[in-house]
Amino acid sequence: MLGIFALAGMIGTPIIAGKMIKRDITNHTVDSLVKPCTQYNPISNTIKNKKTIEREFLNICKRCEMTINKQDELLDARECKIGEEYLMYQGFDEESVEYFKELFDKNIRRGRSRQRIEIKEKHEKYLEILESDSQDWKTTIYRKNYYGNEEINYRLNKLMENELWGKIVFSKPRYITGEGTAKYMELHVIKAPKPIIKDLNNIYKEVCWLQKLEDGKW
Repeated sequence: MLGIFALAGMIGTPIIAGKMIKRDITNHTVDSLVKPCTQYNPISNTIKNKKTIEREFLNICKRCEMTINKQDELLDARECKIGEEYLMYQGFDEESVEYFKELFDKNIRRGRSRQRIEIKEKHEKYLEILESDSQDWKTTIYRKNYYGNEEINYRLNKLMENELWGKIVFSKPRYITGEGTAKYMELHVIKAPKPIIKDLNNIYKEVCWLQKLEDGKW
C-alpha cells in the first residue's frame, strides 16, 4: 500500500510542478502584454492604456485568479479590487484603473442578467411541475448551516417571499444553533416532487441569489 502512495507521489509531483510552470509562463506572458504606455503625452498614453486593458481584460482577470464561469462571466464583484491593485502594481494611471472597473462592472451586470433569466426559466418549469404533478411527492427536512451576517428572521422571510421556495416549503421555516462556526442552521420542511427534491441545493443557492441574500458560503 505504501508503495502505491509513493508511486502516486512520484507521479503527482511532476504534474503539480508542470502546472505551476505553465501558470508562471502564462502569468509572465500576461505581465509582458499588460504594461502602461509611457512613450507619448498623458492623454495619448491613457487612450492606449485603456485599449490595452480592454484587449487583455479577460487575461487580466485570469491572471488575478478571479472566479470566472464558462461564459467568461465574472462571478464575484469583490474580486474587482484584485484587478485594480494588479494594474496599479503594473504602473497604470488612475483613469485607466477606473476604466478596468467599468469593464468589470459591465461584465458582472451582463452575467447577472443572463443568469437571472436562466434561473427564472428553470424555476418556471418547476412551478409547472408543482401544478401538474400530484404523484410521487416526498417530504424532507432541508438543513442549511449559515455563516453570514444577516439577521436570521429577515433571511428566512426573504427566502419565503420567493414564489418557488414559498410553495415547496411545507411549514414556517425554523432555525437552531449552527454546527461548528456556523451562526445558525436553517430548517426547512420541504414537500415537493422528487426532481425538485434532488435539486434542492441548487434551488436554494438560486433563490438566495434572486432574493439578494448573502450566500452564507454555499
